[in-house]
Amino acid sequence: MKTSSIYISIFLFFLSASLYAQNSISGRVYLAETGEVLQGAHVSVRNTTLGVATDRDGRYELTGLRNGEYIIRVSYFGLQTMEEAVSVSGSNISRDFAMNETSIDLNAIVVTGTRTEKNLKNVPVLTQAIHSRDLENRNILDITEALETVVPSVEFRSTAWGKSMTMAGIDPQYVIFLINGECMAGETFGDMDYSRINLADIEQIEIVKGAASTLYGSNALGGVVNVITRKPVDPFSVSASARYSNFNTQNYRFTTGSKTGKFSNQLSAGYDKTDGYDLSVENSYRTQEREDVFMLSDRMRFTPSARLDIEGNFSFFSKNRDNTSASLHDRRNQDIMYGGKASYFFNARNSLTVSWNSDNYTLFNKVLPDSLETDYDNKYHNGRILGHFELAPWNSLVVGAEYINENLTAPRNQIEQKTNTDWVVFLQEDLKITEKLSVIAGLRANHNEIYQWNLTPQASAMYKIWVLTFRAAYAQGYKTPTLKEKYMYFQIPVPGPPMFLAGNENLKPEKSDYFSFSTEYARDGVTFSVSAYYNHIKNLIAASDTFVVKPGMIMEYAYENQSEATMKGVDFMLRTKISRYLTGSTNVAFVRKVNEATGKEYSNMRNFLAGANLDYDRRWTNYELNMNLQGNFYGKNQLDLMDERTREVTRLNLKSFSLWKFNMTHTFRSNYHVKLGIHNILDFIDETGGYNSGTPGRTYMVGLGIRF
Repeated sequence: MKTSSIYISIFLFFLSASLYAQNSISGRVYLAETGEVLQGAHVSVRNTTLGVATDRDGRYELTGLRNGEYIIRVSYFGLQTMEEAVSVSGSNISRDFAMNETSIDLNAIVVTGTRTEKNLKNVPVLTQAIHSRDLENRNILDITEALETVVPSVEFRSTAWGKSMTMAGIDPQYVIFLINGECMAGETFGDMDYSRINLADIEQIEIVKGAASTLYGSNALGGVVNVITRKPVDPFSVSASARYSNFNTQNYRFTTGSKTGKFSNQLSAGYDKTDGYDLSVENSYRTQEREDVFMLSDRMRFTPSARLDIEGNFSFFSKNRDNTSASLHDRRNQDIMYGGKASYFFNARNSLTVSWNSDNYTLFNKVLPDSLETDYDNKYHNGRILGHFELAPWNSLVVGAEYINENLTAPRNQIEQKTNTDWVVFLQEDLKITEKLSVIAGLRANHNEIYQWNLTPQASAMYKIWVLTFRAAYAQGYKTPTLKEKYMYFQIPVPGPPMFLAGNENLKPEKSDYFSFSTEYARDGVTFSVSAYYNHIKNLIAASDTFVVKPGMIMEYAYENQSEATMKGVDFMLRTKISRYLTGSTNVAFVRKVNEATGKEYSNMRNFLAGANLDYDRRWTNYELNMNLQGNFYGKNQLDLMDERTREVTRLNLKSFSLWKFNMTHTFRSNYHVKLGIHNILDFIDETGGYNSGTPGRTYMVGLGIRF
């Protein structure tokens, strides 16, 4: 008996050693067509913490792998992302990867539409992705410019408070902006402060149109924009750039990353300033004010094992704005965002993540040069537990729970310490029914402290045949009234009798039904897609069209649930590789927004938008040339304006126009770059003084940069 116990112990010891044996995968990454080795290709093990960049000889090594099945992913900008299953069983493995050039990386990984990693070509929810190299080559530093360049039916207009967005006929309060899947606090008339988003350290931007409330909550009736930041893969990297253009506009960026053993860190800082310009001498609200912006972000990562990943993040933002209007104080915008998450990977296909994110956005009035007075203070807290489980090779499940708390104090709106709390549970099933057909279906249960429970379903299907992909989706949207819409009492800063905008505590939640259908053709360096959508919103919340006169000749408008509204449209997108070095793309959007009560279209809505890009990218041994020609086309528009003194409303007809720009980047030895650009090449001048376009005319740009 004693002898048998010894044998059993020895057997268990070797079994344990085998199960926990540490193996490695190594090899070389090169260009299939020429055999040229690729330095800086990213090689990672899917659903683990392991990932490295290839060295100057194109070599990589992944260590610390236990016995089991793994999926190796290799990515490099301009080349088709590769994935390969590898079985590790007690020995080191050698695996080389030959990558192919492509203008459209349909194997690129996206996460926003499903909260799980999927290849772009296999996402049932139609998703667009903008890679960081596209932003660099096109000399884009601003999120608004990035979205207008690539996404059909997106437009940003200049307003008194900054930039205001519409997406597919939807106002900005229905579109959620995320940083690594986390919401951002603060808004002005539905728009967030877009200058908060620093594009210097991002990996890509992902955009999903339409209601996505199953995964992202009540505000996503119109869509989701998710900014994904990059993670360090090199022992040490650093980049810095400077750009100068008209009106003393300056932009500076600095980013450094490091990865040593189990620790990695990504630090990014930016500083922008401009002296501004007047679009209309007679109207100070049509002015780009003098501004300066400072932003700092730091993301830390600790991976004690291949199964456990712990991350923390912190960011700080500060913007000073000098208002020329006598009725407005100078302003300081400030934001502090922090959070953390821990992910445990049970194996290559199952994981659990716990996270917390807090964001505090504050607006200060400079009542005196050295005295700040709080005008708006918005705090947002979000805790989440999220699980990804593969129940079968054809069935995976995402399940999660969230705690969301928002607090608002806004003296300018006469709001004092108002709060809103939601508890949420959600689940999403991903079914691969056949090799050609896959379906995603989800349900979100939202409990609001005032409006109680609400259920919102969502379903998407994708069918592939030949080189065609068909996608169809239905989603219910649900948006509770914001704290401002319920409680504000704001005096509109205009001359004449006092005018106020009042909140309404009796508002009902907005609900929507969203339908979409798309067809995509992808073959031999060409992708072409046509997508149609229909978004029907009920209990639309908006300021009343008429006012009531109260004692003291006070004119009061109030938020109310107006009648139903319908947004419908068609998007066309084409991207093609014209030659080995030349790529062309274009997008066209037709949009219509109708008030169902009157049967009339809303004003301030363009029915036609389009964009075009021509990219030239060629590399030599120690030199790379990137050139981009971009044009944006804007259809006719109508805008209802109220005279500040007489209160009479007149309709302003806005003409169609186009804006063109050209950018060129020269890169030497992969480390140094020089950028040159001309924006608004045709020198379009807006005769309305900025209501039709925020451009001041033709501008020139020069930039320098370095990276190691």
